[in-house]
Amino acid sequence: MKKRIAEVLKMNKKEKLIQEIQEAFKGVKLDDGIGLWEAQGHDDRGSEVTCKKLRTKDETNDWTKISLIDMYTCSSAISFFDAKGMCFHMPKYLLLALGAYKNEEQKLIDQGLIEEFYKPDIEDRLTTITRYLSDKSNSQDKEFYRQYFSLFTKKQLLCVVRFLEYRKDEIGEYYTSDEAKALGISATAVNYDKEYLQLQKAIDYWSNNFLIQ
Repeated sequence: MKKRIAEVLKMNKKEKLIQEIQEAFKGVKLDDGIGLWEAQGHDDRGSEVTCKKLRTKDETNDWTKISLIDMYTCSSAISFFDAKGMCFHMPKYLLLALGAYKNEEQKLIDQGLIEEFYKPDIEDRLTTITRYLSDKSNSQDKEFYRQYFSLFTKKQLLCVVRFLEYRKDEIGEYYTSDEAKALGISATAVNYDKEYLQLQKAIDYWSNNFLIQ
Protein backbone atom coordinates (compact mmCIF):
# COMPACT_ATOMS: atom_id res chain seq x y z
CA MET A 1 0.00 0.00 0.00
CA LYS A 2 2.79 2.41 0.95
CA LYS A 3 4.59 1.61 -2.31
CA ARG A 4 1.44 2.36 -4.30
CA ILE A 5 0.95 5.68 -2.52
CA ALA A 6 4.57 6.61 -3.21
CA GLU A 7 4.12 5.79 -6.90
CA VAL A 8 1.00 7.96 -7.11
CA LEU A 9 2.72 10.87 -5.39
CA LYS A 10 5.69 10.56 -7.74
CA MET A 11 3.39 10.52 -10.77
CA ASN A 12 1.52 13.57 -9.52
CA LYS A 13 4.82 15.38 -8.98
CA LYS A 14 5.96 14.59 -12.50
CA GLU A 15 2.65 15.61 -14.06
CA LYS A 16 2.77 18.89 -12.15
CA LEU A 17 6.31 19.56 -13.38
CA ILE A 18 5.30 18.78 -16.97
CA GLN A 19 2.44 21.25 -16.69
CA GLU A 20 4.72 23.91 -15.20
CA ILE A 21 7.16 23.50 -18.09
CA GLN A 22 4.40 23.74 -20.68
CA GLU A 23 3.03 26.90 -19.10
CA ALA A 24 6.41 28.58 -18.49
CA PHE A 25 7.57 28.15 -22.08
CA LYS A 26 4.23 28.69 -23.77
CA GLY A 27 4.54 30.98 -26.78
CA VAL A 28 8.36 31.01 -26.89
CA LYS A 29 9.58 31.35 -30.48
CA LEU A 30 12.96 30.79 -32.08
CA ASP A 31 12.95 34.03 -34.12
CA ASP A 32 16.45 34.38 -35.60
CA GLY A 33 18.04 32.01 -33.10
CA ILE A 34 19.88 28.81 -33.99
CA GLY A 35 17.49 25.93 -34.58
CA LEU A 36 17.84 22.18 -34.25
CA TRP A 37 19.02 21.32 -37.76
CA GLU A 38 21.20 24.41 -38.05
CA ALA A 39 22.89 23.52 -34.75
CA GLN A 40 23.48 19.98 -35.96
CA GLY A 41 25.08 21.46 -39.06
CA HIS A 42 27.50 23.39 -36.86
CA ASP A 43 28.34 20.21 -34.97
CA ASP A 44 29.01 18.46 -38.28
CA ARG A 45 31.28 21.38 -39.21
CA GLY A 46 29.08 22.31 -42.12
CA SER A 47 29.76 25.43 -44.15
CA GLU A 48 27.76 28.61 -43.66
CA VAL A 49 25.81 27.79 -46.81
CA THR A 50 25.07 24.27 -45.59
CA CYS A 51 23.87 25.48 -42.19
CA LYS A 52 21.58 28.05 -43.82
CA LYS A 53 20.04 25.31 -45.94
CA LEU A 54 19.55 23.14 -42.88
CA ARG A 55 17.83 26.02 -41.13
CA THR A 56 14.97 25.78 -43.63
CA LYS A 57 14.08 22.45 -41.97
CA ASP A 58 13.87 23.99 -38.50
CA GLU A 59 10.66 24.60 -36.57
CA THR A 60 10.76 28.25 -35.50
CA ASN A 61 7.31 29.15 -34.18
CA ASP A 62 6.03 26.33 -31.98
CA TRP A 63 8.42 24.15 -29.97
CA THR A 64 5.68 21.59 -29.34
CA LYS A 65 5.79 20.75 -33.06
CA ILE A 66 9.47 19.75 -33.05
CA SER A 67 9.45 16.10 -34.07
CA LEU A 68 11.04 13.40 -31.94
CA ILE A 69 12.71 11.96 -35.03
CA ASP A 70 14.45 15.29 -35.60
CA MET A 71 15.54 15.46 -31.96
CA TYR A 72 17.08 12.01 -32.12
CA THR A 73 18.66 12.67 -35.53
CA CYS A 74 20.11 15.96 -34.26
CA SER A 75 21.06 14.58 -30.85
CA SER A 76 24.26 16.62 -30.54
CA ALA A 77 22.63 19.90 -31.58
CA ILE A 78 22.08 20.80 -27.94
CA SER A 79 25.73 21.84 -27.68
CA PHE A 80 25.47 24.40 -30.49
CA PHE A 81 22.46 26.57 -29.70
CA ASP A 82 22.62 30.27 -28.97
CA ALA A 83 20.52 31.92 -26.24
CA LYS A 84 17.35 31.97 -28.35
CA GLY A 85 17.85 28.41 -29.49
CA MET A 86 18.40 27.20 -25.94
CA CYS A 87 15.26 28.88 -24.64
CA PHE A 88 13.14 27.62 -27.55
CA HIS A 89 14.25 23.99 -27.37
CA MET A 90 14.67 23.56 -23.61
CA PRO A 91 11.02 22.65 -22.84
CA LYS A 92 11.02 19.92 -25.47
CA TYR A 93 14.22 18.42 -24.04
CA LEU A 94 12.89 18.56 -20.49
CA LEU A 95 9.59 16.92 -21.42
CA LEU A 96 11.42 14.27 -23.42
CA ALA A 97 13.60 13.45 -20.40
CA LEU A 98 10.54 13.28 -18.15
CA GLY A 99 8.90 10.69 -20.39
CA ALA A 100 6.11 12.94 -21.64
CA TYR A 101 6.48 11.37 -25.09
CA LYS A 102 7.17 7.83 -23.91
CA ASN A 103 4.42 6.15 -25.94
CA GLU A 104 5.35 8.00 -29.13
CA GLU A 105 9.02 7.19 -28.59
CA GLN A 106 8.32 3.49 -28.16
CA LYS A 107 6.29 3.39 -31.38
CA LEU A 108 9.11 5.06 -33.30
CA ILE A 109 11.64 2.64 -31.78
CA ASP A 110 9.46 -0.33 -32.73
CA GLN A 111 9.22 1.04 -36.27
CA GLY A 112 12.99 1.41 -36.44
CA LEU A 113 12.76 5.18 -36.95
CA ILE A 114 14.80 6.11 -33.88
CA GLU A 115 17.32 4.35 -31.63
CA GLU A 116 17.42 4.71 -27.85
CA PHE A 117 21.20 5.16 -28.04
CA TYR A 118 20.75 8.53 -29.75
CA LYS A 119 18.30 10.00 -27.26
CA PRO A 120 19.38 13.57 -26.37
CA ASP A 121 20.56 13.85 -22.76
CA ILE A 122 19.55 17.22 -21.33
CA GLU A 123 20.53 16.19 -17.80
CA ASP A 124 24.11 15.53 -18.87
CA ARG A 125 24.23 18.80 -20.79
CA LEU A 126 22.98 20.81 -17.83
CA THR A 127 25.45 19.25 -15.38
CA THR A 128 28.26 19.77 -17.90
CA ILE A 129 27.35 23.43 -18.31
CA THR A 130 27.27 23.76 -14.52
CA ARG A 131 30.86 22.51 -14.32
CA TYR A 132 31.95 25.19 -16.78
CA LEU A 133 30.01 27.85 -14.89
CA SER A 134 31.60 26.76 -11.62
CA ASP A 135 35.13 26.97 -13.01
CA LYS A 136 36.50 30.19 -11.53
CA SER A 137 39.71 29.91 -13.55
CA ASN A 138 38.00 30.48 -16.90
CA SER A 139 35.88 33.63 -16.86
CA GLN A 140 35.51 33.65 -20.65
CA ASP A 141 33.82 30.26 -20.80
CA LYS A 142 31.77 31.14 -17.73
CA GLU A 143 30.32 34.22 -19.40
CA PHE A 144 29.71 32.27 -22.61
CA TYR A 145 27.61 29.66 -20.82
CA ARG A 146 25.76 32.22 -18.72
CA GLN A 147 24.62 33.81 -21.97
CA TYR A 148 22.94 30.51 -22.85
CA PHE A 149 20.28 31.27 -20.27
CA SER A 150 20.17 35.06 -20.52
CA LEU A 151 16.71 35.01 -22.13
CA PHE A 152 15.10 32.65 -19.62
CA THR A 153 12.46 34.08 -17.32
CA LYS A 154 12.51 33.27 -13.61
CA LYS A 155 9.73 30.72 -14.11
CA GLN A 156 11.64 29.05 -16.93
CA LEU A 157 14.83 28.86 -14.89
CA LEU A 158 12.84 27.44 -12.01
CA CYS A 159 11.58 24.68 -14.30
CA VAL A 160 15.17 23.70 -15.03
CA VAL A 161 15.94 23.51 -11.31
CA ARG A 162 12.75 21.55 -10.61
CA PHE A 163 13.76 19.09 -13.32
CA LEU A 164 17.20 18.61 -11.76
CA GLU A 165 15.57 18.13 -8.36
CA TYR A 166 13.17 15.56 -9.79
CA ARG A 167 16.00 13.57 -11.32
CA LYS A 168 17.98 13.72 -8.07
CA ASP A 169 14.96 12.51 -6.11
CA GLU A 170 14.54 9.60 -8.53
CA ILE A 171 18.06 8.44 -7.79
CA GLY A 172 17.56 8.91 -4.06
CA GLU A 173 14.36 6.87 -4.15
CA TYR A 174 16.19 3.96 -5.76
CA TYR A 175 18.54 3.67 -2.79
CA THR A 176 15.57 3.26 -0.44
CA SER A 177 13.68 0.89 -2.73
CA ASP A 178 13.02 -2.80 -2.14
CA GLU A 179 15.20 -3.56 -5.16
CA ALA A 180 18.19 -1.83 -3.61
CA LYS A 181 17.56 -3.54 -0.27
CA ALA A 182 17.39 -6.94 -1.97
CA LEU A 183 20.81 -6.26 -3.49
CA GLY A 184 22.19 -5.29 -0.11
CA ILE A 185 22.69 -1.65 -1.09
CA SER A 186 22.64 0.74 1.83
CA ALA A 187 20.44 3.84 1.63
CA THR A 188 23.46 5.95 2.59
CA ALA A 189 25.27 4.79 -0.56
CA VAL A 190 23.42 7.53 -2.41
CA ASN A 191 25.91 9.98 -0.91
CA TYR A 192 28.59 8.38 -3.09
CA ASP A 193 26.55 8.19 -6.29
CA LYS A 194 28.35 10.32 -8.89
CA GLU A 195 25.22 11.31 -10.80
CA TYR A 196 23.39 12.20 -7.59
CA LEU A 197 26.27 14.40 -6.43
CA GLN A 198 26.55 16.13 -9.81
CA LEU A 199 22.84 16.91 -9.76
CA GLN A 200 23.09 18.34 -6.25
CA LYS A 201 25.98 20.58 -7.30
CA ALA A 202 23.99 21.75 -10.31
CA ILE A 203 20.92 22.49 -8.18
CA ASP A 204 23.00 24.45 -5.67
CA TYR A 205 24.73 26.46 -8.38
CA TRP A 206 21.57 27.33 -10.28
CA SER A 207 19.68 28.23 -7.11
CA ASN A 208 22.45 30.47 -5.78
CA ASN A 209 23.79 32.05 -8.97
CA PHE A 210 20.64 32.48 -11.02
CA LEU A 211 18.83 33.85 -7.97
CA ILE A 212 15.84 31.56 -8.10
CA GLN A 213 15.01 30.78 -4.52
